[in-house]
Amino acid sequence: MMVEPTFIVATGARTPLGLQSALAAAALRAGIVAMREHPFMVDQVGEPMPGALDPELDPGFVGPARFLALAESALREACLPLSPWTDRPIRIPLVVAFPEFRPGFTAHDAERIRLGLGQFKGLPIELTDVSVAPGGHAGGLIALATAVRRLQAGQISACLVGGVDSYFHPDTMEWLDENRQLAGSVSRSGFVPGEGAGFCLLMNERACQRLELNAIVQIRSVATGKETKLIKTEDVCLAEGLSAAVRDAVQAMHAPEERINQIICDMNGERYRGEEWGFVCLRLSQYFDDPTAYLSPADCWGDVGAASGPLFAMLVCQAVLRGYARGPRTMLWASSENGDRGVAVLEAVEGYVPGGHIQ
Repeated sequence: MMVEPTFIVATGARTPLGLQSALAAAALRAGIVAMREHPFMVDQVGEPMPGALDPELDPGFVGPARFLALAESALREACLPLSPWTDRPIRIPLVVAFPEFRPGFTAHDAERIRLGLGQFKGLPIELTDVSVAPGGHAGGLIALATAVRRLQAGQISACLVGGVDSYFHPDTMEWLDENRQLAGSVSRSGFVPGEGAGFCLLMNERACQRLELNAIVQIRSVATGKETKLIKTEDVCLAEGLSAAVRDAVQAMHAPEERINQIICDMNGERYRGEEWGFVCLRLSQYFDDPTAYLSPADCWGDVGAASGPLFAMLVCQAVLRGYARGPRTMLWASSENGDRGVAVLEAVEGYVPGGHIQ
């Protein structure tokens, strides 16, 4: 049985580099770096903690309210194509990813944010429900997988997929520092914390036609995996979980004619993540133009955690819309500390003309 294709028709983004999709993607492509010293947080040796903060939010503003502030503008942007139907809002579900539970982010915080997302006023849609995907870096791609399954099963014709994260709670930053995960003088393989939100509006072909919306990319495949050799343990990760997810994702391609032209991932400076991808390259390099030529946005806007997957999809859509993508097919991947792995292959819709580079 032929599976009905699923498309991304719009995105919304809020990042330390820009408060809209086009601005954030352009700044990243230009190599602008949003990383700086936190204005008042210091690490265990008294040095300012690093961070890539939202330029419009008070650094002292923390908790669920900060997450909702990040999410609101990105969600509104993703809904813009549906503005003509404001007088009769379209009913659409939302699947969203939050951080894994950690110091500074609890199950109570997650529930407050989930409820808050359903209370934004003036949206051109009616959110039928807000469900939460597993947390962490891979959460946004797992949310994407959930939405695609529902669309392909005919349960829904449209869905919003998103992720939102911020590390800038004092307890969270202290926890990162204690675990030697902060980039700086204490750790040689740490990362720069960031924050942001990303949302994608997904539709099947019939919904696109009915609403007269142009698809940007088709979701060729989404796959998930589970790694048992976790970061912050003595176990040696050989990338079994990520390799399995990548292998599942590329099964939808017609090899050898079709290859992955571009990779966007959540590598952030931590040695664990780099070594994990290295094992994938050794096993599955035949599916890629160049598996080592990846784009890691954390180099510019910091580690955005659970917002990673939707923001990566936004970058693909912007590259396609503006004609600088490296080729028609892009793989996204992300790895959560709890072992969850997410992989997606996006392909420009028919009529796309390759040109330029994504970075």
